[in-house]
Amino acid sequence: KVPAVQRAKLSNGLKIELTERHELPDVNFALVLDAGYAADQGITAGTAKLTTTMLANGTRKRTALEISDQLQLLGAQLTAGSNVDQTTVFLSAIKDKLRPSLDLYSDVILNPSFPESDFNREKKLQLASIERERVTPFQMGLRVLPALIYGKGHAYGNPLTGSGDTEGVTRLTREDLARFHETWFRPNNATLIVVGDTTLAE
Repeated sequence: KVPAVQRAKLSNGLKIELTERHELPDVNFALVLDAGYAADQGITAGTAKLTTTMLANGTRKRTALEISDQLQLLGAQLTAGSNVDQTTVFLSAIKDKLRPSLDLYSDVILNPSFPESDFNREKKLQLASIERERVTPFQMGLRVLPALIYGKGHAYGNPLTGSGDTEGVTRLTREDLARFHETWFRPNNATLIVVGDTTLAE
């Protein structure tokens, strides 16, 4: 049987969908934001992907290494990824470590600092990814097809890989990522999906 989905909405506009599963003492969270690669329309293609990649690379309170160490101590997993329409930040946490795990999760979501050294490294990796896509048949198709179907100026006209193009990504700055985050990472633009050993009241 598929468990029932409970729904709620916070005063700040954040929608919550919960499915209780009490067989195991863990809780999984997926914060789904209504902004993916298509949100790059009007700005530089590749911004959404790089912003998502950089989320766990440091906050105003924690370095990337501190985030990694705390996740290991808590037995938690935290990942982030984007597709054409959505960005998702995922957390899997043990029930008795839920409060400190959520503190870390919220810090990564709300306060990314986009450190300069990590930004430069991740930007180089994204540029290298673009070069690989240009010589790999399937990725070549994902790069070319959207513009042929929708046109280059359309929100869905950017490469489906989300990586953008060399010229645009080369120009990206930390401020571009911070601006993307400020624009889209808002409670009234998100749904928090929760599955696991918890209740709606908790």
